[in-house]
Amino acid sequence: MSQEVFDYIVVGGGSAGCIVASRLANHGNLKVLLLEAGQAADRNPETLNADGFRDAFANDAVIIDRASTAQDNCGNRSLFAGSGRGMGGSGAVNGMVYTRGDKLDFAQWPKGWHWQDVEPTFIKLEETLRPRSRAGSPFTELFIHSSAALGFSREQDLNNGSINNKIGYNAMNFEGDKRRSSYVAFIRDEPPQNLTVKTDAHVHKLCLRRDNDNRHVVTSVRYRHQGAMHEASVKREVIMCAGALETPKLLMLSGIGPRNELEPVGITVDVESDGVGQNLHDHPNVCMFYRAKNPIDFGYPQLYGFNRANPRTQLASGQADTCYVLFSAPLTLHKSMLRMAPVLALPGRLYKIKTLRSLLRGAINLAFKLAAVRSYVEKIYGIVVILGKPESRGSIGLLSADPEQQARIDPAYYSERRDMDTLLAGVATAKKIAEQAGMAAWGNKAMSLGGKSDDKTRVRKWAEAATMTTFHYCGSCAMGETDKQPVDLELRLKGVANIRVADASAIPEIPVSAINAPTMMIAYRAADFILAGHSL
Repeated sequence: MSQEVFDYIVVGGGSAGCIVASRLANHGNLKVLLLEAGQAADRNPETLNADGFRDAFANDAVIIDRASTAQDNCGNRSLFAGSGRGMGGSGAVNGMVYTRGDKLDFAQWPKGWHWQDVEPTFIKLEETLRPRSRAGSPFTELFIHSSAALGFSREQDLNNGSINNKIGYNAMNFEGDKRRSSYVAFIRDEPPQNLTVKTDAHVHKLCLRRDNDNRHVVTSVRYRHQGAMHEASVKREVIMCAGALETPKLLMLSGIGPRNELEPVGITVDVESDGVGQNLHDHPNVCMFYRAKNPIDFGYPQLYGFNRANPRTQLASGQADTCYVLFSAPLTLHKSMLRMAPVLALPGRLYKIKTLRSLLRGAINLAFKLAAVRSYVEKIYGIVVILGKPESRGSIGLLSADPEQQARIDPAYYSERRDMDTLLAGVATAKKIAEQAGMAAWGNKAMSLGGKSDDKTRVRKWAEAATMTTFHYCGSCAMGETDKQPVDLELRLKGVANIRVADASAIPEIPVSAINAPTMMIAYRAADFILAGHSL
């Protein structure tokens, strides 16, 4: 094996990894290696364009194609569990939404991570990212006015930490017609001189030994690149930024994790850490589709609303539990169907047959060439109801010791019954917004059962069948002070001297909003901790 030596190795070139790698490489003479399993951004230019998220979602090269285990409370369906790959990660393929969350969300995080602790980091991060909101349209303004009838008030700044019962135009990562992901802002615009980036680099494991103090330490990272195995030695630390579905998997493949996950697949337990892969959670959602009388005049997920839909939960008074987002069918339905239709129509092993997926996608492309289809779709919009504060917790496990095989992903949606109650309360709120007089004048013909029926049993069954991920996986290597939380408050992996977890895995309690901004904040603070703790 070829072998190089670096001060720091960052695993994963997504939203978190680009920030950590850039900040370390720009400090002193540190040598930093960034390993990304996906392709270079220039090979998929839609990841660099503000309009490119719809095309990226349909591009197999920039989406990791995974499936969850069958979900008991979602009609026993196996759900799509993809995420972004390539430089920029999910931040290069998402809707560019930049939301910090609510102050009460961070009050649920450990001491040292409350709003007053993280707000200065958000401000520093935003000096480089420069997020901004988009202008509204007649339809989005109408939706805001209709929401006001149910107690929502317009908010100009959804990043001020007080978002319950607020609706407004969220900040987004773009400038002009270009996406401004963390890759663009921290690496592409000003490439650090001491950073080595390797794309198409599939990490297989971290190699451990005990040092003179009998501590477990990582000595090197083993990865496949250009058809050969390589091993990069690390002098200081490895920073895990592979995402909430990949970071725990790689730790377990390296012998770090729960004994009952490692030993059945033949992996020796070097560091027993029961919290690795646990506490997985996500924002499940349902989309309520409506047909208007007029063409839809907005395109981006630029309008967000938040409220407390279920007062019976254990959240603090005034803490939002549900998020509402508008969906533009004319802009995104075609490409969304290219991704999701095969998942829905080709269950189990059929989905693995590439020819079947290609045939179905070809049929969808032909359908959208028809003028009648395009004319129909241009008047469809959706209200996405997102369960913002789920109580349910799932897990990540190993299906085999093969690094190329996906992990076992069980988000355990609605395993806490109250989660479904909260979602349905949000559906009822969205239905009332859609029924306001202004919405009726624009056109509000319900196409989804959630918007048509008041029968709670039927709507619940619909929600179980319509639930999908919002791609906000987090918590699978949660930070905290208990034995169940494998990462400490400076993001160091407990039990190993020189590993940090600096991605969404470390989030202990999900914010009600999108998690790209909190994930980048965690990465920025990780670099602060590292640089403060080492002499250079």
